[in-house]
Amino acid sequence: MEWKQEMDAALTEYDAAVAELQKKRKLFDGVLGLGNHPGEAACHEILDGKIQNLCRRAESEADPMEKKELLEKLYGLPIRWEGPEYARLMLVALQRHTLALIPGLNPEERKAMAERYRKEWPRIKRLPVQDQVLKALQK
Repeated sequence: MEWKQEMDAALTEYDAAVAELQKKRKLFDGVLGLGNHPGEAACHEILDGKIQNLCRRAESEADPMEKKELLEKLYGLPIRWEGPEYARLMLVALQRHTLALIPGLNPEERKAMAERYRKEWPRIKRLPVQDQVLKALQK
């Protein structure tokens, strides 16, 4: 499965789009509803759709090891992100697309992944989607 190449291409495209947004951003964009908030740009929806399609295909086509790699990559993205916060939040939101892949892991892998996830995302930093991911990993 060429999911790695597809994901890398989608993320590279997203990174370039976010960088362009940042270059064009004006000081008060999005403040008090003024101007264009970069968090509302089309590049976020585009990335979301690509990752959703990739995860749907992986659900039926990927073997358990590929599913594990895909999950690890998606769960690590927001941690490694060095760009603006609005884009990091989008990378966190992508994790909702992984919920259907989690049952494809064996129980030991899920347990180990849940432990890493809990350490990387302490309760105080987790968003609701991450609570859902952790709960699914703990089943």
